[in-house]
Amino acid sequence: MFGYEKISMRPVEARDLEKIRNLRNEQSTWQYLSDASLISESMQHQWFDNLTRTMDERYYTIEKTKDGVFLGVIRTDQIDLKNRSIRVGCDIIPSERGKGYGTTAFHMILRYFFIYNSYHRLWLCVLDNNEIAKKLYKNVGFKEEGRLREAIWREGKWHDYIVMSILEEEYKEDK
Repeated sequence: MFGYEKISMRPVEARDLEKIRNLRNEQSTWQYLSDASLISESMQHQWFDNLTRTMDERYYTIEKTKDGVFLGVIRTDQIDLKNRSIRVGCDIIPSERGKGYGTTAFHMILRYFFIYNSYHRLWLCVLDNNEIAKKLYKNVGFKEEGRLREAIWREGKWHDYIVMSILEEEYKEDK
């Protein structure tokens, strides 16, 4: 377990699956993901079985440190150990949004991957209409580096998928 301020993260376990599936199936979550598919219980278990067999992606549960209350998940994939680069993401349950947990979670992510795991570059993708997430990412130091134009179809129109990143030295300069 790794903690930061009032929250902590730990690897996802089987006991977390239904909470993660419920979060993933919330419209306020999937509407901003590249894949808007709803997930069944059997699909969730199959995903978890695959997750435990590979190191291509890793998921972490975010909890309140004090009482272990589930707050959300941290997603990592496209892990490139040779070039020390990793794609990150974070989803917070709707009832806990707007309380600073997303910002704190990203500070925790940056510290964990830059300081304790020696990554050089963290990156992510965000839909152009996800104003709250874009603001959060900029506030913690991510910079826009490009766009996949009209890459995601949502609610009857095309959206750009914005690529953002933060480098190790940018994180350290900000400290």
